[in-house]
Amino acid sequence: MGPMGPMGPMGPMGPQGAAGAQGAAGTMGAMGATGATGPAGPLGAQGVPGAQGAGGAVTGEAAAQFAGFTPTTFTGVAGGREVMNARCDAAFAESHLCHASEYLLANAATVPPANGAWIDASAGIERFNANVTVTNSLGSLEMGRYTAMHELTNCANWTLGSYSSGPTFGEVVLPAQVTSIQCTQSRALACCSTPTSSGFRGFTTVTVNGAHTGGRAEMHQVCGAQFAGSHMCHAAEYYRAAPAITPPAAGAWIDASAYLRTSGGVDVTNSVASDWLGRYGAMHELTNCGGWTLASYSSGPTFGLKVTSSGVTSNVCTATLAVACCD
Repeated sequence: MGPMGPMGPMGPMGPQGAAGAQGAAGTMGAMGATGATGPAGPLGAQGVPGAQGAGGAVTGEAAAQFAGFTPTTFTGVAGGREVMNARCDAAFAESHLCHASEYLLANAATVPPANGAWIDASAGIERFNANVTVTNSLGSLEMGRYTAMHELTNCANWTLGSYSSGPTFGEVVLPAQVTSIQCTQSRALACCSTPTSSGFRGFTTVTVNGAHTGGRAEMHQVCGAQFAGSHMCHAAEYYRAAPAITPPAAGAWIDASAYLRTSGGVDVTNSVASDWLGRYGAMHELTNCGGWTLASYSSGPTFGLKVTSSGVTSNVCTATLAVACCD
C-alpha cells in the first residue's frame, strides 16, 4: 500500500438535530432594587373608645374613679356595707359604694338621680388633737371612708331602719349636694371603681381563739394557709379594700388601726379608712388580746377586735372566730 494522501475539503453541514431535554435551573440571581412606595390608602373610620383604665401606680383617693349609679334602687337597710359594695359590683364590675370625698375627687360628670343615690359618709382625722370629724362637703386626699356604726349617718353601717330613738338616716348624693334621708326609702347607689393597694381575700373557714402563743405572726399564718400570700387585715386596710363578702355571723378577728398624732403619740381608731392609718402593733389587752397572745390578765379577760356586718367591735379572746385576710 502506498502512503496516505492529503485530507480532502470538509463537506457541507448537515441539518440540525432534535432539541435535547431541559437542563436543571441555574442559581437565582441577586434581588433587584425596591421600587418606590405607592400612595397611602384612605383612613378607616375611628373605632369606639375603650373604657378608661386604672390609674397606673396611683391608688386610693388620689386615683378616684366614678363608675355610675345603679339602675336598681334599694333601701338603706342592706345587711351591711359589704352588701352595698356587692350591689355596686353587680352593676359595674369591680366597683363599690362611693364615699362622699371619693365621689367629689372623681369629678363625676353623670347627673345624680333627682331623688338622690346612697353614698357613704367621709371623715378626716384632726391629727393634732386626735379628733375624727365627719364631713361630706370636702373632696380631699386627707379624707377617708367613715366606717363607724352611726344611726344618723350611714343607717348604722347600712343595717338598721330604726333604733330606740326613732328612724335611722343615711347619706344620699343629689345634683346639688349630699344630704340625709330615712333609711327605709329606696334609692340607687353611687358606685366608684377607685383602684386600691389593699386587697381583701376572704374569711378563713378555720376558726381560732384570739390567744395564740405565736401572736400576730400565727394569725398571719392562719390566713396564709388558706389564701396564699395573705395576712390578717387591720381595720382601715379592710375597709379600703371595699370587700363584697359578708362577714360570718359571729364576726372575724381583725387588727386595730392607728395613726401618728402631730402633737406626739399614737392613737387608735377603727372608724376611718384612710391612707393615714396603719396597723397598730402594740400589745393591748383590750384591743388585740395582748398582741394575740393572752386570754386573760390581772384585771380580767382580754378582748380583741372583730369585724361584723355592722362594723368593727370587740370580743372576748377565748372565743373561736374566723380571721379576716387581706393581701
